[in-house]
Amino acid sequence: MINDDAPLLGGMPAAHCAIVRAGTSSVVVLDGRTIRPGEAGKKEVLRIILGQDFQGGLGGKTSQDNKAALAWPADKRGRFRFRFLQVIPHSRKVLPMECSNAAAASALLPQLVRGVSPEHPVIHTRNLSTGQPMELYPEIVRGVPRSCGIRFLVRPADRQALRGFGRPFELKIGRRKLRCNPVLRGNLFLFTEIDPEEMTEEIMAGIERAGMRAARKSGFQPPSGYHPKVVPFQVLERGEKSAVKAASFYHGERHRSMPGSAAMALTGFLETKLGSVDQITCCRWKVHHPSGEFEVRLGFHRKQSEIEWAEFTTPVHLIGWGAAALPWRRG
Repeated sequence: MINDDAPLLGGMPAAHCAIVRAGTSSVVVLDGRTIRPGEAGKKEVLRIILGQDFQGGLGGKTSQDNKAALAWPADKRGRFRFRFLQVIPHSRKVLPMECSNAAAASALLPQLVRGVSPEHPVIHTRNLSTGQPMELYPEIVRGVPRSCGIRFLVRPADRQALRGFGRPFELKIGRRKLRCNPVLRGNLFLFTEIDPEEMTEEIMAGIERAGMRAARKSGFQPPSGYHPKVVPFQVLERGEKSAVKAASFYHGERHRSMPGSAAMALTGFLETKLGSVDQITCCRWKVHHPSGEFEVRLGFHRKQSEIEWAEFTTPVHLIGWGAAALPWRRG
């Protein structure tokens, strides 16, 4: 257990932080009590990730390496809050978004700093950026999580969201006609029926432009600098063992793997669209992505056949623990 009341860096303004690899995401988890609120706090996060001179901080080269989360201590029942923030280096934007890996990473802070017992079987949390409630099931080895089951709880509004945001639309790029389904589930996803290996920069840019136009017409009001996640997919198998091939593109780059939040939204969308088998309580989807595969599990209400939760498991590695300097506060 780490004493969070200990002096930091000999009196220099600083914030407790952990650097965590969750899945293929690198997340800088900051003690939410030590970061200023509102826009001032976003500016501090920007400086921590990109550096005080924006030439290099705790972030990295891709969107998956420029993630930050503010986390607050848990209560005795194992509940804590976190706020996920995506940092965009080229525009210097800090955007509130959804990230399941950030939830798993954030859980380490209330575990390491007076909060949840490492033996606590379930950790309840909520992403303040999106309002998404979650349950986390960490696998503990010598007091530190090695993997974490992440369960998104599906509320009535979420079930409506899985039916699609506005109407599906078709667009023609070159000789190819594509069908796209906008889904607003924490992030704006553009689920497009195309083999991920056939994606090109031209197709991706066309989907993004058309998808944002369609979403805005349906009432979506994104913050400045916002980009949707373009998700090409191809259903490989449907039945007791369903499978889908998918990838995720964000700001023109392809993710190293499939983001868990995108995979849970995609499989929930497909299950809603294709129709579930009557009287099932759980179904499984194998998600094949650029660097491997993993399983998403969907839970259903016993009588109403409605999705109640979606979950997957991600590896978690604590890379470092210490303090992030905040020297600008001295001025």
